[in-house]
Amino acid sequence: MLNLISSASTRRLVFASLAMALSLPAWFAVTNAAQASQPAGAAANASTVTKAQFDEWMTKLSNWGRWGKDDERGALNLITAKERLRAAALVQTGLTVSLSQQIPADTPAATPKQPRPINQNGSGANVFLIAGDYLFERQEIEYHGGRLSHFDALCHVSYNGKLYNGLNFKEVVTEGRGCSKLSVNSAREGIVTRGVLLDLPGTRVRRQDVEAWEKKSGIKIGPGDALLLRSRRPGAPPAFGTAGYDPSLIPFLKERDIALLGNDSAQEGGTIDGVGIPIHTFTIVALGLNLLDNLALDDVAATAAKLQRWEFMLVVAPLRMENGAGSPVNVIATF
Repeated sequence: MLNLISSASTRRLVFASLAMALSLPAWFAVTNAAQASQPAGAAANASTVTKAQFDEWMTKLSNWGRWGKDDERGALNLITAKERLRAAALVQTGLTVSLSQQIPADTPAATPKQPRPINQNGSGANVFLIAGDYLFERQEIEYHGGRLSHFDALCHVSYNGKLYNGLNFKEVVTEGRGCSKLSVNSAREGIVTRGVLLDLPGTRVRRQDVEAWEKKSGIKIGPGDALLLRSRRPGAPPAFGTAGYDPSLIPFLKERDIALLGNDSAQEGGTIDGVGIPIHTFTIVALGLNLLDNLALDDVAATAAKLQRWEFMLVVAPLRMENGAGSPVNVIATF
């Protein structure tokens, strides 16, 4: 799917293909390993950003080296103790809301071959064993893709052979051991910061949309914030490319020093010819900005509207998975 990932086996590990997710259109598919394809009729979703401009931004707006050549936390460095205290001060009612999808219980297909192929749509399975008076359980979660709420680590996506901070993709990532650097363990202490909800369903969000929202809400998005976008209404299917963060918003994300980016779908609110997933690619590789994909934002949007409060304390606790490319998460907002 990505022109930056060279082998089919690595694609299966590091980027559980959004193209095959149930929530994404079937047209977003791989044509070959060297070129990210664009769908037929994608002109309506095309961003004004060109690949040349995107490539310039990848260098000009990069955070590589900003926190040292050995840094693996990226934009999480922006969430300081001060930012956590600021977030805690937002708690007024003690009301909590989960921002994560329910993980469905699926029965994996029986097969004599192990390990079973990864379900690239995202899946959860419970395998139980009764031993005397006790019930034991094995949980299997395939979280990347368009179905389950999850946290993307910085080893999840590369571009032109490079990961965040200039690390070589082939030197860091292997199918047998996952990510030797930039893994989900970079967030092992958890994330507590101010969450800001943009409730703009059906919108390819550009700078002017955010600035208009800021003026209306009286909230200015700034360093250390987790920016969350509700891009669809209840019951509406995710619309890849037609709603989400437009690639033209990329300079804004750098300028405001966003520390965490979330969406109720796959983030992408526009296409660039030659760059399959521009928001994923730029945020993870250039900014070192972790993503929260496939959040459940209807309940928190309803709560925010009722309280007329669009900022809250956000808590994210990814699992401490050694060498992991991310983690399923239950994201909690506290008002």
